[in-house]
Amino acid sequence: MKLNEIRTFIAVADAQSVQEAGNRLGLTQSAVSRLIQRLEAELGVVLFDRQTKPLALTRDGELALAHARRILAAASDFADAFAGSAEPRGLLRLGVAHVLTALAAGRPLDDLRAGFPGLTLRLHSDWSNPLIEQVRAGTLDGGLILMCEEQTPPDDLPARRIRTEDVSIVASPDRSVGADLASMNEHGWVLQPNGCRYREALHQALAPLGLQPNVTVEAYDQSLLVSLVARGVGFGLAPMGLIAPIPGAALVRPVELPGFRMSVTIWLIQSRTTGRIAPVFDRLEEALRRELATAQPVKQAMEQVALLHSAAE
Repeated sequence: MKLNEIRTFIAVADAQSVQEAGNRLGLTQSAVSRLIQRLEAELGVVLFDRQTKPLALTRDGELALAHARRILAAASDFADAFAGSAEPRGLLRLGVAHVLTALAAGRPLDDLRAGFPGLTLRLHSDWSNPLIEQVRAGTLDGGLILMCEEQTPPDDLPARRIRTEDVSIVASPDRSVGADLASMNEHGWVLQPNGCRYREALHQALAPLGLQPNVTVEAYDQSLLVSLVARGVGFGLAPMGLIAPIPGAALVRPVELPGFRMSVTIWLIQSRTTGRIAPVFDRLEEALRRELATAQPVKQAMEQVALLHSAAE
């Protein structure tokens, strides 16, 4: 069964004439008749009562016509879905690293919804490495991930570098800061569970001192971690520019610690076959860059507060 047979059947039913259907389709009368006969043979039914004028559908023909119209409409929708001018529609499966959920789910998400009203976003939060594998496997259309500064995403996935951010030790405003990492570790840390790149970096920094991270509270939710740090439950690790959108982020301050340096890079990765949703990633990239640029004044203000606290100490 072919689409040209179905299309011809609909044309004959609408025109109630083989000759008129041929004129509309640019086919000869004999070509139209052959296509109808072929379709009838494949279905095993007679579609038209050929004894009537104008040509009339049989009962089987009426049933077939309803199905034929749906099939042709679905085929048209299928073609439109991949047309370059078609607006991206349907489901976009986007993975987001835990630390980036506040960034992605804010104004960038609103911007995508405004730009592509026919799009449904499904957000999935995980560590960066599993997100990479899910994008590679095709279970995600793309991902917003974090990588250490010297690392890059796999070569087989299209990737866009969004921004590199310094990771700071953060503390509550009234926390008396020790002069070294060992003193901070004695008080304790508020961190994400194992798998977090910040936690791995802290583990490496403490190893020469013969210490393991003294974690007082661990949680995936960055907002919760920021609030716990602000309450003085423990020290934390965070890029100031990335936590700026989180309510209460202004209540924590970065702590300068000589010898402790870490930075992470935000990458937007895509599956190898994005098709017509490619413009969505263009817009998402622009929205993320704008949001991070907006966060910079907040970050600078937070750092200025930290300098005032340091001067007081």
